Amino acid sequence: MSLAYWLLVFLGVFLSSLGSILLKAGATKIDHQQGIFSAAFQAAFEWRLQLGVLMYIVPVIIWIYLLKKLDITFLQPLFSLVYIITPILAIAYLGESVSYIKWTGIAIILVGIYVTSKG
Repeated sequence: MSLAYWLLVFLGVFLSSLGSILLKAGATKIDHQQGIFSAAFQAAFEWRLQLGVLMYIVPVIIWIYLLKKLDITFLQPLFSLVYIITPILAIAYLGESVSYIKWTGIAIILVGIYVTSKG
């Protein structure tokens, strides 16, 4: 696989992970006490939510392009890197903590990505 494809894979994974972080950050700013319509109005103008949705759309475009060029059996496991990048970003930007058992799961995902990429 060429360097350009690898960069696109990692860009898609990173943007998808960042999108999740932005959606979480934006969701915490919404006051649900006023009802669904008030929450929807707030959400429509919450920049973190808007940017988070965009960060989900761009990886889909990248994904469609990569699906045309690469086998899905190779590409799909690489997208599991989202489960590794997202917790790291959650620690850095949201102040969340990741337990030992979650790190164990992340390590298992890494092994799975490695094994499937060699097959």
